[in-house]
Amino acid sequence: MKLLVTSDLHLVRLWRSIVLTTLAQWVREVSPDALVVAGDVAVATEADTVLRELRRVFPDGPIIVALGNHDFWGGVAAGCRTLGATVERFWQVPAERYQVTLLDQDNFCSEELTFVGGYGHYDLGFAAPGLRYQGQMVTQEHYLRGRPPIENPLRWRDFDLMPGAAEVLSIAHGQVQGVRSRILAAGSQPIFVVLHTPPFEELLGVPDASLLDPESPPIRAFFRAYLGNRAMGEMLRLYSERIAGIVCGHTHRAAGPVDLGGFAGFNVGSDYGVPRGFVVDTKGSSMGISSITELMV
Repeated sequence: MKLLVTSDLHLVRLWRSIVLTTLAQWVREVSPDALVVAGDVAVATEADTVLRELRRVFPDGPIIVALGNHDFWGGVAAGCRTLGATVERFWQVPAERYQVTLLDQDNFCSEELTFVGGYGHYDLGFAAPGLRYQGQMVTQEHYLRGRPPIENPLRWRDFDLMPGAAEVLSIAHGQVQGVRSRILAAGSQPIFVVLHTPPFEELLGVPDASLLDPESPPIRAFFRAYLGNRAMGEMLRLYSERIAGIVCGHTHRAAGPVDLGGFAGFNVGSDYGVPRGFVVDTKGSSMGISSITELMV
């Protein structure tokens, strides 16, 4: 099975035409058997439009999607109080209409692999320790509000636009349990895990936290806390013998492929209006992946 794997397409109006043109080019060049998107397709209010466009670009074969944090933006304005309510309100019907599998709800089974995954969220587990700004220590309360302890225009926007975003740790825990339950329902096939937020530090694609000067860090070091879900990785380790590979996105920084202890993982690394894609070939490997090759624009 030949997979075209990408992430962070952000198919909002500003970049939609550019990104879809690139995606269509890849489909023509590769002739994939399935299209896999590791989150941040667009925003919730444009779910029908973007899933229709993905089906237009890839008219035949499975489209497999894990949602990302931006895909829940707009849920608050529509009265959705949870991520699940946002999926039901905006994504579920168009996914059925255009025959797209949402991994946040269901697994996808091929003859060789079972695709398992979902959004993932962040549990603050990758926060840089001991950060100080102008002598003020960054505390967990700052992380739970999405703002550093000094006056600064930067803010983690999920806290304004994602339903229930103030419940950071609760959402992260629920995402881990949801993916675990879908792994347990996956049968005995090798599993290809598709997440939006990285579950392992090796997949963040950012410098090691130890390289930061904790007394004078860049302001963006604060946002490292929102880059992934460490508890998700700890859970996945329990099923490492069944995992063929892992793909994620979210950070807009490429990483890997790297050996994560018996299985390969990579972060696609797409940026706004600058998509990246990979061909993952599952033929000829008992564990499900024989090669991962980057596509060029």
